[in-house]
Amino acid sequence: MSMSIAQAPYIAPTGPLVKEKLAQWQNLKFGLLMHWGPYSQWGVVESWSICPEDEPWCRRDSAHGKTYFDYARNYEALPNTFNPQAFDPAKWAHAARDAGMKYVVFTTKHHDGFCMFDTKLTDYRITSPNTAFHGDPRANIAKEVFDAFRREGLWAGAYFSKPDWHSPFYWWPYFPPKDRNVNYPPAKYPARWQQFKDFTYGQIEELMTGYGPLDILWLDGGQVRPANTVDSTVDWQRAIPMVQDIDMPRIAAMARKHQPGLLVVDRTVGGEYENYVTPEGHVPDADLGVPWETCMPMGTSWSWVPNEQYKSTGEIISTLVHVVTRGGSLLLNIGPRPDGRLDSSAYQRLREVGAWLKVNGEAVYGTRAAELGPQGALGCTRSKDGKAIYLFGEAGDQPWSVAWTGDRSPQATVLGSGRKLRVQRNKERLMIAVAGSGPAKPASGLFVVKLLL
Repeated sequence: MSMSIAQAPYIAPTGPLVKEKLAQWQNLKFGLLMHWGPYSQWGVVESWSICPEDEPWCRRDSAHGKTYFDYARNYEALPNTFNPQAFDPAKWAHAARDAGMKYVVFTTKHHDGFCMFDTKLTDYRITSPNTAFHGDPRANIAKEVFDAFRREGLWAGAYFSKPDWHSPFYWWPYFPPKDRNVNYPPAKYPARWQQFKDFTYGQIEELMTGYGPLDILWLDGGQVRPANTVDSTVDWQRAIPMVQDIDMPRIAAMARKHQPGLLVVDRTVGGEYENYVTPEGHVPDADLGVPWETCMPMGTSWSWVPNEQYKSTGEIISTLVHVVTRGGSLLLNIGPRPDGRLDSSAYQRLREVGAWLKVNGEAVYGTRAAELGPQGALGCTRSKDGKAIYLFGEAGDQPWSVAWTGDRSPQATVLGSGRKLRVQRNKERLMIAVAGSGPAKPASGLFVVKLLL
């Protein structure tokens, strides 16, 4: 993570199964992203502290190594002590379902190259004999996670980092790493780069064939991309020193052979293998006009850090509302602790968001953005059949209004209470009296008015 997202050219999928899956995904609206690995033991940002860049998220604590090389060596040894005995994916999945989440995206491998699945292509994996957790029957963590979430009825998505800073085919030990990119010129050493392409292909094929039905392949590390997709107006893309093409057509064809209809999300790259776009850490100001998802941590970090300051329930609900009223989905990240637990504050937020969605979910799931120029309200959605409009906002003395050209005024009710509201026509706008309409004991002051057409 930790990079800004450019809006690359979007190409809509043409395959009927992918189109169908994408339309289904656009109905889900709310998912869970999880960053977890041995790095959680130090309570540091995932992977980035071993990247030799002068960025805030790459800072290293000298307590873990006085030099870069000492630090990297100690970081690489973290799996030896990673032993998450409190790992309980069924509890995670149950909490996510009760929160109203509909899909999970789990980090099978982050940029540091450590695999949270039973890959046969590297020993740097959770099931390796030198990993403290390897003898546990739950050791194939990604499989346990996917199985648990599917049992709760959620979709399963595999986060996979294209760059691999542990692989000798990406960071060749002959050269020191310089930054996040491959540390040798692939054009000069094509055989070594081909080894990396084959390694990446092989690991993704393992995920596609040994982990049950998967709905999403969520690819991170946008520097690994063909040259013709680099946007020179974006700082981090302008700094990509060389072509890092891993042959996505070959990978996608293989993945969809094993997982028909699979959504492929090659983040920031654009084109036919980025089935939806993923602005990171912020909500766009308006509907992007293409399928999109904001990914955002519940706290301040993607991975677990001590004394994490989580967003309030009201902030999370407000973010979800801003996302869905602009046509997107929200992928909310929570990082588990090193022992496998989630913080109690995270569970509390999930329960409270779920309670709000139990009342107001019909205005969220399966809806699309409605461009009605709301005033007073935060935004609007519409049902897919066009028979209902939903307005989100807070109660106040002033009425809400929306643009209206219909022949008659619709009926307005408050979701949850069923209270009917007075509606007046003022030229080409509807005025809805909402004073005193908010929920009695809100986790959030936001409530929903339904206009039945």
